[in-house]
Amino acid sequence: MPSPSGSMKERVWGLYPWHGQSEAERRLVHPEDFERLKFLWPYCKVLERLGEAAERGFILLRYAESVFRVRPELFQPVSAPAFDFGGQVRLRKDAGRTGVISAIHWHYKQARPFFLLRLGTKRPLKRYFAEELLPRSAPLFLQA
Repeated sequence: MPSPSGSMKERVWGLYPWHGQSEAERRLVHPEDFERLKFLWPYCKVLERLGEAAERGFILLRYAESVFRVRPELFQPVSAPAFDFGGQVRLRKDAGRTGVISAIHWHYKQARPFFLLRLGTKRPLKRYFAEELLPRSAPLFLQA
């Protein structure tokens, strides 16, 4: 999304380790978004920070197609994932198999994101790290 100066705005990604089990944590989420965020359970998920919400004191976080208003206290920036939600990718080991990024999670021990793919109609079961995937449009010589 272009900024007023015409340059591209850098996207900010991060973690929001929210459990929603205490009253203090419940107050970190806009009341209208509480149930949806509780259902998502954002712990271990990588979210994009879209900026400030219209409501004072809240920021906007996106996970796939969902946007939530939360207080910024828990937001922890991380490096941008190599792929975004809905991105079409190929498996590096089998470039004939393609899929769509359906989830981005955080591997705390390795301190990096991993991806769940929708391969055809199958539910995502295996996790993939960025080096195991190629953009669907990547040249074939990048497979090696």
